[in-house]
Amino acid sequence: MKHGLGILLQVITLTLLPSIVIYQLFFGFRLIIMPASLVVGISLFSLGTWLRESGR
Repeated sequence: MKHGLGILLQVITLTLLPSIVIYQLFFGFRLIIMPASLVVGISLFSLGTWLRESGR
């Protein structure tokens, strides 16, 4: 269960971050959103890695 949840978190992170960048390029939003989303993405990806490694 932890392994699957970890993979899901990593896949979501790897698809949402480029989507946010593309959305920023086409529509634009406040500049603070980009570094904040990067910090959230790094945290989620790290949590997913930890879950994957502890689930075995």
